[in-house]
Amino acid sequence: MNILIPDSWLREYLKTSAKVKQIAQYLSCCSQSVEKIIQKDNDYVYEIEITTNRPDCLSVWGIAKELSVILPQFNLKAKLKPVLPKEDKIPEIKNGLPLKVVIEKTSLCPRFTALIFDNIIVHPSPKIIQKRLQLSGIRALNNVVDISNYLMLELGQPMHTFDYDKIKGAKMILREAKEGEKIITLDGKTRFLPAGAIIIEDGEKRIIDLCGIMGGENSAVDSNTKRILLFVQTYDPVKIRQTCQTLGFQTEAALRFEKGVNPEGVLLAMKKAISLFQKNCQAKVASKLIDIYPRPQPQKTVGLNLDLVEKRIGVKIEKKKVITILQSLGFSLLKSDQKKQFYSFSVPHWRYNDISIPEDLIEEIARIHGYHRIPNILPPGTPPQNSEDPKFWWEEKIKEALKYWGFTETVNYSMVAKTMLQKAGFKPEEWIKIKNPLTKDLVYMRPSLIPSLLNVIVRNQAQYSEIKIFELANIYLPLGKDKLPQEQSTLTAAITGDNFYLAKGIVEALFEEMGINNPSFQPIKSQIMFHPFRAAKISFDKKILGLLGEIKPDVLASFRIKNKVIIFELNLEVATKYASNIKFFSPISKYPPLSEDLTFVVPPKTFSEKITKTIIAITPLIKEAQLIDCYKNNLTFRIVYQDLEKNLTSQEVEQLRKKIIQKVEKKFAAKLKGIIV
Repeated sequence: MNILIPDSWLREYLKTSAKVKQIAQYLSCCSQSVEKIIQKDNDYVYEIEITTNRPDCLSVWGIAKELSVILPQFNLKAKLKPVLPKEDKIPEIKNGLPLKVVIEKTSLCPRFTALIFDNIIVHPSPKIIQKRLQLSGIRALNNVVDISNYLMLELGQPMHTFDYDKIKGAKMILREAKEGEKIITLDGKTRFLPAGAIIIEDGEKRIIDLCGIMGGENSAVDSNTKRILLFVQTYDPVKIRQTCQTLGFQTEAALRFEKGVNPEGVLLAMKKAISLFQKNCQAKVASKLIDIYPRPQPQKTVGLNLDLVEKRIGVKIEKKKVITILQSLGFSLLKSDQKKQFYSFSVPHWRYNDISIPEDLIEEIARIHGYHRIPNILPPGTPPQNSEDPKFWWEEKIKEALKYWGFTETVNYSMVAKTMLQKAGFKPEEWIKIKNPLTKDLVYMRPSLIPSLLNVIVRNQAQYSEIKIFELANIYLPLGKDKLPQEQSTLTAAITGDNFYLAKGIVEALFEEMGINNPSFQPIKSQIMFHPFRAAKISFDKKILGLLGEIKPDVLASFRIKNKVIIFELNLEVATKYASNIKFFSPISKYPPLSEDLTFVVPPKTFSEKITKTIIAITPLIKEAQLIDCYKNNLTFRIVYQDLEKNLTSQEVEQLRKKIIQKVEKKFAAKLKGIIV
């Protein structure tokens, strides 16, 4: 996430003589990256990329704190100025305006604070606030709304203001939304809320706030507002993120809440807000402070061994400097063991979710010490060797083989339209629907790659008489409600024309490359997309590896494909488990093989694979038995005979032939039609 910080605003909290370019360079070197410096309106604006793990830097104050530690490392004096005088306190009001607050689940809102102000005068903000908001990319509206935006940018704490008199019954209930509820937000749009979104309703059950994202129009501050309710709180970041993703929009506040806002910083923001409301709105505090904080953050401690610091960084840093760096970043030294070089530090509240283990502390030491000061030398010892995932290795090998066999790889979206699933014969309601699709055409996660390939054929059939394409990607299979889908790596290839045996040969060749010998092809009568009796399931060791078959004519017609299409689909998750690149050497016989073709007339629906396996099993002298031709019920097999120790005589071959004929005729009710030697 990128933020904009004016230099003049930054220096309000950072006393330093460092120049703009030095600030940008050293901040980038040791903390957050300054993408560019923009000169505008007699000021400089830093555009800073904030890493996800550092929500404490999403503010002017957060960056000032970082620079107050970093700049001295480069011999530049820097002092952090306080946000408010230490003696500032929240006024205590005995008989203030009422507000009843109910939080149905404390996990939704770890800390909730609210304060009511009276005597509000709505008018434009002071010029300096308007200018700073504009330079930071936010439009100034009025003094009330601008204060909440200003403090969000200054302290990183989003807050929201309501017109107190528009809250019916002076009551607020914070709860999860139910499916189908709606709110008209401040931008005038009606938003239908997903189940689980955090909302607030008033005493008349009107939804007045989409928490952490945008307020409701029905409670907005306007020119007639006299009394306001100020909210400063934190929310469950996961809920905010999920709601934003579902609704398809985000706000500056939501971007901060979803990364985690520090609950211990809430009161500081409230105190500064009181000061600004009194100064810019002539406001008076008109209620007690409501502060609901059922589970305060416990102290977190992390131990550190100085020997580990040197081992991880590769250089020795003096003990005094290690302690100074950590203390300047807000870590407090709790106890130490000088003999064991062990120290225990408490983690500051603004780094509570970021620092957990000794290596986190070491990273802080390294970046402030300066990565540029660490020698560019590899540490001693053998570098760790990461073994390559065999699945990825086989995927590349398969792609290379298909390329040399004339196939073109295609890449398609992982999401498909509802109409595409229906054309292929799928029932969309049985598959995974995306709650927040990118477009109306990309709604369902693909349960198969076949519809995508058929769509590619449609777009290319006018230019090419024969198409050979493939895609290797994940398909997504549902595992039940509230469970992530099964992601299955799948290879799907398509060939146009009457090329069933070509496709079968390619599958066999692929398996041969993978070291999977003699896969079984078993006919299947029905499948969603395949032609009856022109499809087979491919299996090995009783595990189904995929499907091979001709696409149904009605499916082709729905896609407007003119030619036949043969498809094979392989489950690489299973296939790669059986794959092996180990090759076995078999000596070549000195004696030549003998081959002949036998044609049998077989009953209808006799499967050739069973016949070839029966022939091969008769004797080791039969090296091969392949189906080379078929016409109606006539099947022709090429038989190869070979002995590794001698030449086979014609009499020996004749005896072998008789065994084959007897076995096939008896087992399959077949009849020999002819022999070609």
